[in-house]
Amino acid sequence: MRRPGRAEWIAAGVVLIAIAGYFLLLRHLDERARIYFQHLRDSDPATYLTNLRQARGFDTYLAEYAALEGFDDYSPQVPGFILGRWTMRDAPLRLIPGKGPDACSDPAVFEYGLYLSPETAETSTPVQYRLDGTTVLMRDYNDRVYPIRLIAYGAQLDHLEFVPPGREAPVYAYLCGR
Repeated sequence: MRRPGRAEWIAAGVVLIAIAGYFLLLRHLDERARIYFQHLRDSDPATYLTNLRQARGFDTYLAEYAALEGFDDYSPQVPGFILGRWTMRDAPLRLIPGKGPDACSDPAVFEYGLYLSPETAETSTPVQYRLDGTTVLMRDYNDRVYPIRLIAYGAQLDHLEFVPPGREAPVYAYLCGR
């Protein structure tokens, strides 16, 4: 086995310097991104949350959303990502990401302080909402809590899984209108 020549030592040194420079550049860019996100969090929370969801996924977004929007405690304010009409199905659907089902049958509606569904068609159910990890806790006026699991793929909320008031079996809910 022969010893490396002068040119090979120089090439190895250049490669090591390039690798070290690359890691220093990554560290610098990571610090700039951290400063950017911190500034954005303070100056424009809505844009911060959107960028955070796209950059780091829905689970990371939920933790910051709860802190910034005050969902650590129960409130009649519905989280913006479940606001609207959701079609309830007994089995999961296979849908194109970002596209809802063709028909909005058997809808559940999450509104400010209210939950409406076919089971409670005569009256609306007063509720309060709270975030707990990747679950929205919906509490009714009798202090019954209905956990709503948020199923997300990447940055996008796909569907909800929960047992609605008036039902015994879990449903899969897909957004069909705001």
